[in-house]
Amino acid sequence: MFSLFKNNSNDEQLKKGLFEFLDEMEKNLELYYVMDQRQFIIEGFLTETWGLVKDKDLIKKHNSIVVYAKSTEDFNSSFKAYKDFEAWYTSDINHKTPDNARKLHALKDVLDHQLRAMEAIIITAGQDLEREMVTLGLLKA
Repeated sequence: MFSLFKNNSNDEQLKKGLFEFLDEMEKNLELYYVMDQRQFIIEGFLTETWGLVKDKDLIKKHNSIVVYAKSTEDFNSSFKAYKDFEAWYTSDINHKTPDNARKLHALKDVLDHQLRAMEAIIITAGQDLEREMVTLGLLKA
């Protein structure tokens, strides 16, 4: 009898996690569009809900969702590296050398390249997650 309640609790946690993950994907897509429109990278992508769903088989079977999670983490790492170097570069006039300027520019180029790829990555992962949620009866087609 207690296993029945435990399964129901697990189902509710899964449902909650999937909806939160989908909501976070939608916010990341909106953030992408803002940054793309402004041509200015303002912040990293949200990644808090990945931990809620990453170990679920229905998530692991979709490579696009795994790629999405890895891409957001990679982008955030690159963004942090860029911002840290930029802060160091601007903190002292002696740091402003041609070599350091090139390095800062290269870090920005990497970030721009990663951002350009994010739209397709987010949309594909979101579509796969939505299809999975429709299959589970959590969303209507």
